[in-house]
Amino acid sequence: MIDKEQLRLWWNTFVGDGNFTEVRILGRFSYSGYFRKFENLISKIEPYTNMDDEQIYFVLNSIDKDCYARPQCEKFIKSPKVTTTDSDIIRRKFLLLDFDPIRKSQTNSSDSQFELAHKKAQDVYRFLIKEKGFTDSIICISGNGWHIIVPVDLPCDEETNKVIKDFYTYMGSIFSDENVEFDEKVYTNARLTKLYSTWAKKGANVPSNPWRQSKIVYIPKELKPTPIEKIKELADLAPKEEQKQLPNRPNRQYNNGNAPFDLRTWLNSYGIVYKEESQGDGTKFVLEHCPWEDTHSNKQKWDSALFQNSSGQITFSCFHSHCAGKTWHDVRLHYEPNAYDKPLYQQSQPIRTNPIKPKYEIKDEIPELGEKWLSMSSISKIDLTTIQGVKTGILELDNSIMQLNYSEVSLLSGGNASGKSSLLNTIMLNIIEQSVNCALWSGELPAPILKAWIQMVAAGKNRLRQSTYGNGKYYVPNDIAENIDRWLDGKLFVYNNEYGNTWEQIFHDMKELLKANVKVFILDNLFSLNIDLLEGDKNNKQRELILQIKDFAKKNQVHIILVAHPRKTLAFLRKNDISGTSDLTNAVDNVFIIHRVNNDFFRAGADFFGEAYINRFRGFGNVIEVAKNRMYGIVDLMVGLHYEPESRRFKNEINEVIHYGWENETEQEHYYVAPQQPISYAQQNEPSDGLPFDAPTNNYDAPF
Repeated sequence: MIDKEQLRLWWNTFVGDGNFTEVRILGRFSYSGYFRKFENLISKIEPYTNMDDEQIYFVLNSIDKDCYARPQCEKFIKSPKVTTTDSDIIRRKFLLLDFDPIRKSQTNSSDSQFELAHKKAQDVYRFLIKEKGFTDSIICISGNGWHIIVPVDLPCDEETNKVIKDFYTYMGSIFSDENVEFDEKVYTNARLTKLYSTWAKKGANVPSNPWRQSKIVYIPKELKPTPIEKIKELADLAPKEEQKQLPNRPNRQYNNGNAPFDLRTWLNSYGIVYKEESQGDGTKFVLEHCPWEDTHSNKQKWDSALFQNSSGQITFSCFHSHCAGKTWHDVRLHYEPNAYDKPLYQQSQPIRTNPIKPKYEIKDEIPELGEKWLSMSSISKIDLTTIQGVKTGILELDNSIMQLNYSEVSLLSGGNASGKSSLLNTIMLNIIEQSVNCALWSGELPAPILKAWIQMVAAGKNRLRQSTYGNGKYYVPNDIAENIDRWLDGKLFVYNNEYGNTWEQIFHDMKELLKANVKVFILDNLFSLNIDLLEGDKNNKQRELILQIKDFAKKNQVHIILVAHPRKTLAFLRKNDISGTSDLTNAVDNVFIIHRVNNDFFRAGADFFGEAYINRFRGFGNVIEVAKNRMYGIVDLMVGLHYEPESRRFKNEINEVIHYGWENETEQEHYYVAPQQPISYAQQNEPSDGLPFDAPTNNYDAPF
């Protein structure tokens, strides 16, 4: 059956009365027709829509008017001798961005595969429209995946075609992964794409892999062409073909005879965090941070990648315009400055050096410091319960470890989407409620997003309003947001990432914040700090960083919470899985690990703690584990937490209602419930990133 309403919407959007296009039907046989009359197309195409194997497409761009006079004018002919080619296109009107889930050939996508393509399209829409200045674009369901169609108005000359091809190469290098492919092959002028309103029938129509109707789901109010300059900005970042490299210095760790360079070992040796994905005949190593991240102001994660094909050739690509022209050669020199210093034949014998070790100066006993070796009676007695610190607000945790002591350092870790940011925001507000000032440095989140999350925790579920931009999405009304801001001013200080992520700068500013009586500092994420100015290799720099943090906490009687990501593991996350030098977990006073309570938690947790113990946490959203507590020697303590997704707040009990200091007594007595129906944008002036489509997400630490 023809969906005439969708077909008319397609015609008005991509063709328009008075113009024409080619419609092509592919299946057991191929058919082609050029149509200028919409009603004629409807009558001619309907018999073909009932076939089990047909896939119906149209030519996306403007076709030379002379092609209309071909034999298939206003009708379909079988096995046509000629169809539209690149040379027949006179103008590019659209760029097709195609997100197709990876699956078995000749099958339709499953619902979960379709949703992965949906999420990928969201990511790219936000990247292009919200971050890179592309004009608003059309969004379509292709049937098995999703399309973003960018309006342009470009010639079909060789120079423009090169820019377009490089743009697709760049987008594929960044956004393709093991689940969803960004199709780099659809850059051609005579690109065919799905005739929206028809059905995708790649395989059998079964419940697990159903046929789906292609359709247009969003059209901007005005279709403005994206300037070629915006496209070229990204095209210039496409991975460049590497020049022939200078000989490598002999290094058996990375080179083994004539075998390809061992990129995986090289990345691990420098502690570079990456995600490994298959791509084509090679491997893609997506880097957590660009090697030159200190030159970028937005500090995006997973923003660059290295590619190694089956022959061993390595290329580099990055989101940032600063990295245009950067190659693998530059990346290696960044970490290994002398990698290409001397030809191979000059290094046939290892160079032996005898480094001079620094001499330690022996200290005599100094009266100001006291005796070197103390007797028990000369040591001051202390009651551990009188040590000053702050409560976390997590009752069972506070009952066990008492508090977060001043002069100590805690480490928090957890897997992706485990809730680290939400937990920190909850604990931070609980600390501020104790009249203790806090400072937060986040190397991963822009300040406006961070503010929105903190406000949601402070407001609580019953103060939020439901968004008109998707079910399950909430925001803080303006009047409540203003009250929260006034309450937190002078109590919470958030670092402005425009000043960079260099540790020396942040360390200096932490000292300044002592004047504002800040007693708790949060550094999220530890490995986003730029510590290049510290001396030594990577491990020595990390060791020096931890010693400086420990010394700062002790001298100034403050508590510092560090966040560090774990290494990838399929087992239950343990203290030894936290990235970085081993001195990190040894040096800190507390190690906390937050776990998301899901199937992986019960599977891996049962292997470590036993099924009976781990099943105690059914009904909780998350678990915080004490993996180390120096003061009382507590380990392997698990505390269940309830997560309130609307407010991103962690609670001790599922029905717990927390009142923070921004609420006056009258408001607390008249606590109201948010309405169930969405409130319109005009009613509440709701802030939004304006995404025209939405998808469910299991990652409540995601910014949308």
